[in-house]
Amino acid sequence: MNEIENIDGISLSAPVIMELIEAVHEKGASFRFQAKGYSMTPAIRDGDVITVSPLKDIMPCRGDVLAFRHPERPQMLVHRVLHTMARKYFIKGDNCPEADGWIPAENILGLISKVERQGRARFWPNRSAPSSWVNFYLLLYPLWPPIRRVLVRVWRRIKRIIMPGQLP
Repeated sequence: MNEIENIDGISLSAPVIMELIEAVHEKGASFRFQAKGYSMTPAIRDGDVITVSPLKDIMPCRGDVLAFRHPERPQMLVHRVLHTMARKYFIKGDNCPEADGWIPAENILGLISKVERQGRARFWPNRSAPSSWVNFYLLLYPLWPPIRRVLVRVWRRIKRIIMPGQLP
């Protein structure tokens, strides 16, 4: 992708964004940009503004969302850590059918520390500013998919009772 100027700003290629992130992180600052794509929906949606913070002394763990260089393509992705092992991270997008695989630590660009949607900050566990709430959230995060499935089933049953004949 070439650099393209448009009404909303400048669209940059992935290699340029990765270089900018590294340059900003060398100064100890965070980098913000607008997310493109649907691989992390619903946590991060197309058009959300995300903040990538330097890792510093933070070791990514299960549930963290990282920006990273894909080891096989000149592409930057923002996906979630599912497993860690000896400075490697098994990463997958929340809305992707297949995982990215094991990503080495040297490919990690930073930790997603903030997500903004339509100008408003969304709740996001920020491990660069730890709190007991963040630790609790990350502890329970792996339980979310099965809990969500149960909640969806319960909600569908409630809707059938409330609105009989209107649902398939």
